[in-house]
Amino acid sequence: MIEPPKVRPGKVLEADPSPRIVAFFRNSSQGNLAIQRLVGLGIPSDRLAVTPPDQIEGRQGMILSIPRPDSVPMDRIESLCRSLGAEVHHQRS
Repeated sequence: MIEPPKVRPGKVLEADPSPRIVAFFRNSSQGNLAIQRLVGLGIPSDRLAVTPPDQIEGRQGMILSIPRPDSVPMDRIESLCRSLGAEVHHQRS
């Protein structure tokens, strides 16, 4: 059974139900690189939700739930994740 993603530590100043992108990486190292690059694009790390490999069936890969801030276009986030090998899905609130 897959558990809901864990939210990374940090204080969340606003908890709006914005649309999110869910990216499944078959390799957790690609997911870790995506986290670094997403933060570099301006996505706050405290808003990223991560499901680590030990909570995924087969114990391999990583799931990221990424908020879509107004400052970063959604297609840019999708493109970054896809370039690192992710399957990308949209989660509407």
